[in-house]
Amino acid sequence: MIFRIITKQYFWLLLILIGAFYVRLYRLDAPLADWHSWRQADTAAVTRNFVKLGFNPLMPKYDDMSGVSEHPLANPTRFRFVEFPIYNMIVYPFYSFLGINIVYDRLVSIFFSLWSLVFVYLITRRYTDSFVAIVAAFIFAFLPYNVYFSRTILPEPTFVFFALGMLYFVDRWIREKGLRLLLISLIFTAIAYLIKPWAIFFSLPLLVSFYNREKKIWPIPMRYWIFVFFALAPFMLWRFWILQQPEGIPASNWLLNGDGIRFRPAFFWWIISERIGREILGAAGAILFYIGIIIKPKSSYFLHAWLLSAFLFMIVVATGNVRHDYYQISFIPIASVFTALGFSYLLRGNYAFIARAWTIPIAVLFFVLMFYFGWLQVKGLYQINNPVIIEAGKKADHILPKEAVVVAPYNGDTAFLYQVNRPGWPVVALPLADLIQEYGVTAYVSTTKDAKTAWVMRHFKTLENNSNLVIVDLTKIEKPMTSKDPEPSQ
Repeated sequence: MIFRIITKQYFWLLLILIGAFYVRLYRLDAPLADWHSWRQADTAAVTRNFVKLGFNPLMPKYDDMSGVSEHPLANPTRFRFVEFPIYNMIVYPFYSFLGINIVYDRLVSIFFSLWSLVFVYLITRRYTDSFVAIVAAFIFAFLPYNVYFSRTILPEPTFVFFALGMLYFVDRWIREKGLRLLLISLIFTAIAYLIKPWAIFFSLPLLVSFYNREKKIWPIPMRYWIFVFFALAPFMLWRFWILQQPEGIPASNWLLNGDGIRFRPAFFWWIISERIGREILGAAGAILFYIGIIIKPKSSYFLHAWLLSAFLFMIVVATGNVRHDYYQISFIPIASVFTALGFSYLLRGNYAFIARAWTIPIAVLFFVLMFYFGWLQVKGLYQINNPVIIEAGKKADHILPKEAVVVAPYNGDTAFLYQVNRPGWPVVALPLADLIQEYGVTAYVSTTKDAKTAWVMRHFKTLENNSNLVIVDLTKIEKPMTSKDPEPSQ
């Protein structure tokens, strides 16, 4: 009985899921000030404002009033038109019934990551075998890079779940047809595109499935055109809607090749060496990954097309992938698959290789080192970058009136603004007098006593002044602003 259980693939998948959940609980209740806290703060603020301002997913708002659009217009209404707020809509009930707590945001991300793991297993098993599928699921579950980012307050874990669901169900619908599969495929595809238009880069393997099923490229049967229309219609409506408020759409053109790095030596160094070879897979895991790539598939090139899609995303969105390591979150599923293929190939051996007595320990060594090297690179991401902003934010939240609008300068980083729990500006983008008169700013909160802060303290009433925090009431002038004491630029 016990032997039959432990030889079942789903037994091992369940163990992997339990282990994956456990490791993702590490520092679950840590303050929102770890790696990429600025992006996480923006996402968390949308959900918090659903509670404070009313639930309206068509009008998501965060805390930042500064100009971050393509043509930097001030954003006094604080619209946050990036992804459709599916992730925030799911977190919102937890906030409403249990209170505002970022633990719920992280748990939702973890939930989606665990279901993504199931899709990784199912897709891999379809195109390889059960052993490779279990290994791929294990890598996805415990790869340190993925463990960290799959519990962050970002839309990416949710996107990966729906993108993988799109891959799995659309592939099945193409092969098997059926109304039920069609409806499920439409739901997953529509939501994936609503979260991230990068979902288009998951389409190439589906084209391979289409060709394998239809045995031709053209003409395309009408059912596929109908599918594409209904799958993309919500995304097109969302884009049309948000274009009515351009100040709420963050600049994104620069993500493509804003610094001209695409195909330059530095681009390959960052993506191949720094990200894949160091932060994500480590040197040892990268070897297994590259071995997996050169293994000829038994039937379909579906997996290779998926990998090509992942690399095309990195090439097209070159600057974004170099600047932000979280852009490679969508690469992890297919990286797990090919790393598992390479590991399996060394375990099983090949007549052209050295004896299995050597390839097996080499494979195991590389496999173990992949997780060890990855942890060495990723463990620092959990650290709080600047603990001062947490305590300062709590103090400011306690002192300032709820209706306050603040300037909380932190080099444009909204993490401090989130801790203050007030709308406002994370940078002094305009003269302070203009911010007060035109945008209703009422308080200045700073953790640094620079020339700008000293100038503000000279002219307005100081509410708090200690070694870590300065809070100034901008509604009470103590010394008129004159040309004899001009406002410092910094």
